[in-house]
Amino acid sequence: MYQGLRNAGWTSGVLVTMLLAGCGGGGGNDAATPAPAPAPAPVTTAPPAATMTVQSGTLARVVAGNTSVNLVAAAQAANFTPVGTVYASASDAAGVLQAPVQVTAGANGLYTFSLDTATGVTPGRYKGNATIKLCTDQACTTAQSVASISVPYDITILNSDTSWPGDNLTALAAMSGAGDWSAYQGNNAHTGYVPVAVKADQIALRWKRGLLNNPSSSNNPSLTPQVTANGLLYTTDSNTLYAYNETDGSRAWKYDFGTNNYYNAVGAPAVANGAVYVGGGLNGSNYLVAFDAATGAVRYRASVASSSDRLASPVIQDGVTYYNSTSSYNGLYAFSATGETLFNTGNSAQTPLGTPAVDANGVYLNTGNGILVFKPKTGERLAAILDSDSNAYSQGGSTPVIGATGIYTTSSSYNYSTNLTSNSLTRFDVVKRYIDWRVAGSYRISPAYASGVLYALNGNPFRVEARAEADGALQWSWTPQLSAESSFYGPAVVTKNLLFVSTDRVTYAIDLTTHKSVWSYPMAGQLSISQNGVLYIQNAGVTVAVNLQ
Repeated sequence: MYQGLRNAGWTSGVLVTMLLAGCGGGGGNDAATPAPAPAPAPVTTAPPAATMTVQSGTLARVVAGNTSVNLVAAAQAANFTPVGTVYASASDAAGVLQAPVQVTAGANGLYTFSLDTATGVTPGRYKGNATIKLCTDQACTTAQSVASISVPYDITILNSDTSWPGDNLTALAAMSGAGDWSAYQGNNAHTGYVPVAVKADQIALRWKRGLLNNPSSSNNPSLTPQVTANGLLYTTDSNTLYAYNETDGSRAWKYDFGTNNYYNAVGAPAVANGAVYVGGGLNGSNYLVAFDAATGAVRYRASVASSSDRLASPVIQDGVTYYNSTSSYNGLYAFSATGETLFNTGNSAQTPLGTPAVDANGVYLNTGNGILVFKPKTGERLAAILDSDSNAYSQGGSTPVIGATGIYTTSSSYNYSTNLTSNSLTRFDVVKRYIDWRVAGSYRISPAYASGVLYALNGNPFRVEARAEADGALQWSWTPQLSAESSFYGPAVVTKNLLFVSTDRVTYAIDLTTHKSVWSYPMAGQLSISQNGVLYIQNAGVTVAVNLQ
């Protein structure tokens, strides 16, 4: 009993002691309080690196030797905060590019870099990557957080005597917005306008052929224009009409007008409604001939009076073919779809070589002394707008161009005191029947026209001019690059974004926004653009086909 109580008391003391110890009490033998666990270290995330990703792809160009073209690369920046202004400098291993670069910062971090190819580079093909350094200073000694970008390029430099680099016979397909190049300067209004947008990096040489021995048109650019339709290119030399396949330049068919002692006796063609129309023959036995466009079979021959000069180009509208005989005394003809003569105006005092322009309201002829307007299908004269400053004998057959609000010609005037001829760009107001404005210069070639702007080729000063339709005011100009260039070969061709123009040595593509050349080829020629998006450059000895898509 005692033992049991003693043990029970010991146990109770031990429990009390343990309880006191657990509660921090218990006299001077308290246990140490454990230190609190340290707080976790904050997690830090490095800011994303600044980047700039090239968006524009390969800068691909053909460049005529000793000329320079403009290139534009685009890059998308991310997490990039530039220090001050972004400057840039370009370099490449081959030395094809010039160092200066113009930088433009766009919305949402998009940057564009404009640079030019170098001149004096040995002809050849150059492929590689250009380094564009991004800097905080104009001397480009201090780098931005994105130090540089790498831009691929593929540039072919050609001289006039450089070997052809090889055919590029890609599959042909209709280019959105393009139609047949059916008449002189492309259409019945002779504007030279094709409503397509052309990407300069997609312009590529297709084929080169010595198709015919065409008389040179450098002295009279109204001669030898080609037309296109249904995958065929139609053109003439002094005796023959030819049809060539756009695919590879092979001949589809030809028609020989016969041995001819007269220079330039076969006229320029026009194509419409599955037929090709050409004037040709000997003096006293001249015809407008309609051919099946696919086969070359003759559909009809309609007799016309003409002098021995090269015959004008026909124009076809609403099933009627309008054809200006090239004698000042034989007038304008109109033929039905089967070749029946609908009218002949007789002596209308028009100059030789003149091609009419046609729209729903009239048939327009530049007589060299003004503009005559005839009613379509009937030939009734609607108006005669005289130009007392012009001279028919030195006119050279300028073809009228129909704009939105007027008719435009290059009008010639001979000064008997100085024995000099000047050529003005003239606007005729057909509704009010007077000359609205005139710009003096040396305009020997019909202008191109698009969206209220005339693209005129001035020989003095030697330059391309963009002039407002409303008043002829100069909006901008561009000067050919080579000192050896001295004249323009033929009318310009204009698209939504590029102007194609040929001098006596080089064909250029000029950007309508930057007014800089973006492509060039070392050859002069008449220009046209087919529905398949092929640019043709044709001169006396050779034709070059260029893919635009």
